[in-house]
Amino acid sequence: MSNYEPTSARNRRGRPQMAEEVQQLADELARRAAQIHARSEGELSIPEAVALAAFRMGVEAPQTVTEPGDEP
Repeated sequence: MSNYEPTSARNRRGRPQMAEEVQQLADELARRAAQIHARSEGELSIPEAVALAAFRMGVEAPQTVTEPGDEP
């Protein structure tokens, strides 16, 4: 497990405040990337772990149908 703990936008100086939903996604991405990086035992760089976590989150995202006939 990693020691990652999300911080709230009010604790970040010099950065614009993110919408709550965006902040939650960013925190989840960072948490997953930290886990992937730790499990890889140094074989994946942090940017590679972030990219992999982002890909996995995208694959896991539920597919929503907006218009009839737009089914994947």
